[in-house]
Amino acid sequence: MYELMQKLCGVLAPSGREYALTEVLRDMIAPYVDEVKVDVLGNVVGKISGTGENKKKILYLAHMDEVGFMVTYIEGNGYIRFTNMGGPNLTSAAYQEVIFESGTRGHIVPHTGSDHNLNYSTMVVDIGAKDKEEAKSMVKIGECFSALPHVTKLARTMIGGRPLDDRIGCVILLEAARLMSEGRKPYNDIYFAFTVQEESTANGSTVTAFDIRPDIGIALDVCGTGDTIGAVPMETRCGDGAAILIRDSTLVADRDLVNTMFAVAEEKGIKHQTEVYTHGGTDAVPMQKVALGAKAGVISIPMRYLHTSAEVLDLADAEACRDLVLALSEHVF
Repeated sequence: MYELMQKLCGVLAPSGREYALTEVLRDMIAPYVDEVKVDVLGNVVGKISGTGENKKKILYLAHMDEVGFMVTYIEGNGYIRFTNMGGPNLTSAAYQEVIFESGTRGHIVPHTGSDHNLNYSTMVVDIGAKDKEEAKSMVKIGECFSALPHVTKLARTMIGGRPLDDRIGCVILLEAARLMSEGRKPYNDIYFAFTVQEESTANGSTVTAFDIRPDIGIALDVCGTGDTIGAVPMETRCGDGAAILIRDSTLVADRDLVNTMFAVAEEKGIKHQTEVYTHGGTDAVPMQKVALGAKAGVISIPMRYLHTSAEVLDLADAEACRDLVLALSEHVF
């Protein structure tokens, strides 16, 4: 999983500009599935046909995009104004090295004296250009960029870096597909979708859900934790296993599906925990409401410091999430 994270995190994919990662994920999932396709938005969907007589269509979603920025204006002195694509943490972004779609590098810097008043009007990107004309030859209005990616091994099975959100979900689906192709044939028809634009619009998952019309839709995404200094008390912690979502700010997970997830995790001895999150949302929302809807839920990977350049998670939790994906794929609903 660590090697896969290094590979996926190294591909720039700010929300709405995921085209490079679309190609990588298509090529990576293809050997493991019966069929694979890329839709007009850039979502990658692979299918493995199940063996069951009363099989269901299960759609697993993990978003490939990352939080980032977009160029809005270039000053006469060559400094670059920008806005957000998704919800990056501005405290983390300050003084970070960034990379543009064109390959240009630069640094996000606050105006002098504005370190304690960070917003998009008090920060610029310095690419070293001497004036506007030189800057325009290096970047374009509307071009996207992100903080430089990196993945680092920490203590035990912990890793840190960016953009772990949600490349870890993509890794889990790739690993589940690989194991299915090597002999763990699912009972149900399984769709693995790597979606675009989750951090900005959720358009990718909406299109995918409408196309597949799943009976059951499960998002694989990260969630906040209660084990950081000063965190709002919550049950979810790094190292305590796969987090099964009850609700977040945009979704109340299907009761029957939640109960099944807990029962299957208990039966298979998969380490798991309960997640009640009062913030954020995932690609599960479109699956719940597109067309005639689906039983929707979320399997979460607990993560500290979301949307920063210091995201931290436990690969043991990711393995538990993978095992739960496999077990649910074999379950008779």
